[in-house]
Amino acid sequence: MPNKLKAVVIGIGNMGKNHVRTYFEMEGIDLVAIADLDEKLGKEMSEQYRTEYFNDYKEMLNKHTPDIVSICIPTAYHFKFAKECIEAGFNILLEKPITMDVEEAKELLKLVKKHNVKMLVGHIERFNPAIKKVKEMIDKGELGEITSIMARRVGGFPPQIKDANIAVDLAIHDIDIVNYLLDDLPKEVSVAKRKSHIKHREDSVEIFLKYKSASAYVQANWITPVKIRKLNITGTEGYLEMDYINQKIEFYKSNYDKLFQEIGDYSDYILRFSDPDQIDINVAKKEPLREEILYLMNCIIKNQEIDCSYAVEALKIAKNK
Repeated sequence: MPNKLKAVVIGIGNMGKNHVRTYFEMEGIDLVAIADLDEKLGKEMSEQYRTEYFNDYKEMLNKHTPDIVSICIPTAYHFKFAKECIEAGFNILLEKPITMDVEEAKELLKLVKKHNVKMLVGHIERFNPAIKKVKEMIDKGELGEITSIMARRVGGFPPQIKDANIAVDLAIHDIDIVNYLLDDLPKEVSVAKRKSHIKHREDSVEIFLKYKSASAYVQANWITPVKIRKLNITGTEGYLEMDYINQKIEFYKSNYDKLFQEIGDYSDYILRFSDPDQIDINVAKKEPLREEILYLMNCIIKNQEIDCSYAVEALKIAKNK
């Protein structure tokens, strides 16, 4: 393996631009080329980031044989492009959702094993340092037993999303995060979708998830005039509020006395609560995309396996399969 890994980006739209910028800024990465059908944008970005532009992604792959291929194209094309790259022996960073279809997603996992390459599906919130801290707190039992999780991911309509509905494009982030935090998959799923401003795709969704010992509510839409990305978690020992964007965590630690009391014809324990301890949890702010790429680089260099089954499970729930 060379000192620097060679990276290319297919698709330089909204998310692809971030991949290009991040690769360009990172040590240990050589951004060798980008590919997009928009020649004007492609040439502008190739000059800005001092890399080669291709209109044809296949020509780019044949010339540069990269160590990492970022695939940042509309979801409808994920399976085709990812399949071609995997079969050609390239490691890929595939933007979420993994595919539009669950069976195609399963097929990609099989192809990755068959061709012995690395694939990371870009559920980027897994690499948000605030989420990593929340996961650490849960695993240490600082919130006690988790009883419920509420996630809100709402805002205006993104015009660049032309194929996926709200559940597959947006709510899937929090579906995956709830699975990740609870280290479990839901036993029951209820999904309510609606079309408010878009005729052919749902732009609002509420998802109710029932796990073995907890429940979750995920709200996502493209109709709220303000952008909100928040997570609320209730446990038997406290309550937590987390802001994805600002990477801030507020933790309210429960204070209570356990009292034995005679109640009518029976006896039981009751809890007497006093004001909670409010704690602002410090998080070292980091760019999730950079952390995601660093993880993939490490797996490639050390030849560590990446399990992307989480991406398939999140897609199943988003599509209510």
